[in-house]
Amino acid sequence: IPDNCEHNAHMYYLIAKSEQQRNALIQYLREKSIYAPFHFQPLHSSPYGKKFHQSGKELPLTDSLSSRLIRLPLYYDITHEEQDFVIEETIKFFKAKS
Repeated sequence: IPDNCEHNAHMYYLIAKSEQQRNALIQYLREKSIYAPFHFQPLHSSPYGKKFHQSGKELPLTDSLSSRLIRLPLYYDITHEEQDFVIEETIKFFKAKS
């Protein structure tokens, strides 16, 4: 986040190096009872988007990012302890993979 901006706390996410790494992290966190889904399917590749996408342009950056993005748990009553647990387990995952 640039110094002149503030995070709107809409979501917190990570971008994995690959879709395989993202999927492995989702599975690892799920085994720790942490639900961290992939983020979204780009509109242009959704059933609706395929039907009405008129430009016909490829969007490789959007496709790449959407396949690697993972949302971390964020909700109004998440405790500091729960936040710490998510952070610690995420760090453990990446340390074990390096």
